Amino acid sequence: MNDAGLVKPALVGGVLLGVLSVIPGIHLVNCFCCAWVIGGGVVAAHLLVKASPVAVTLGRGVALGLLTGAIGAVVDTLFSIPLQFLMARLGSNIAEQARHTLDAFPEIPAEARDLLGRIFSDAGSASLLLVTVALFFKLVVYPLMAMLGGAVGVALFEKRRPGEIMQPPTVIPPPPPPLPPPE
Repeated sequence: MNDAGLVKPALVGGVLLGVLSVIPGIHLVNCFCCAWVIGGGVVAAHLLVKASPVAVTLGRGVALGLLTGAIGAVVDTLFSIPLQFLMARLGSNIAEQARHTLDAFPEIPAEARDLLGRIFSDAGSASLLLVTVALFFKLVVYPLMAMLGGAVGVALFEKRRPGEIMQPPTVIPPPPPPLPPPE
């Protein structure tokens, strides 16, 4: 099976879902059952169906969704890194919030409290830790949900039967010019 045709639609869908998932305000749409992630899989499936000369199978749509979700997770993380550091500099002090949260739970052992205090003592390292944890979470969730989107997209957009080849439109040549009258 030639999977080279999956890369371009997966890149488009992955970048789209990654960017939309990180823009403040717009990213909240993902709260509705990972809508941007599923949407990225649907967009990638639509692009694949349009570009494929043969009927796209459901399995190929699922594989496309898997690749799209992985690309989207990486793009989301790459775009969120500068955003996290910007938010840390603008006053969203994660270290202070973490200390207040730790103070709210006195039953946490002293060793764990000290370790968490050291991790969150620098806002940059706390942001980096959160971005890293989020990346691993997204590398699991995004491909799974985008696989659903790829399957839904193939089911919505593929109208051909498996194995059916798209016939190029037949061009009927114009009739020849009339013969000149005999002299």
